[in-house]
Amino acid sequence: MTTEVYISIIGALAAITVSVIGALFAIRNSIALQTRNLKEEHYIAYIEALHNNAEYNNTESIKRYVLARDKLFLVASEEVVRKIIKYEEEGIGKGADIHDDHLTSLIKSIRSDLNLRYKDFPKIYFKTSSKK
Repeated sequence: MTTEVYISIIGALAAITVSVIGALFAIRNSIALQTRNLKEEHYIAYIEALHNNAEYNNTESIKRYVLARDKLFLVASEEVVRKIIKYEEEGIGKGADIHDDHLTSLIKSIRSDLNLRYKDFPKIYFKTSSKK
């Protein structure tokens, strides 16, 4: 075989290798993007359910909160799961300041899991409508 044939074979193998590596990176990035989108959807549903439970505090809002929370446990980081449990155990019904501290900590951990900055993130609280 001539040198040109060897060069052609090496070039073809290099092209195949680059294509395979590119496909693997594309798949990895696609999975990461899908996971992030899934997390965002579950975090939004959780916050909506949490808000509705704070607003209405009835059987239906509690059911929706528990379902959103349990679904979130499938995709949330371990830190977020710990903060949710801590918020429920130490933040609910313990006074506004303690509640707001735990809620703020929970939201910060959610933002961190979504790779969002929270530098100088203010202390947050629930604001419910005046209609009751």
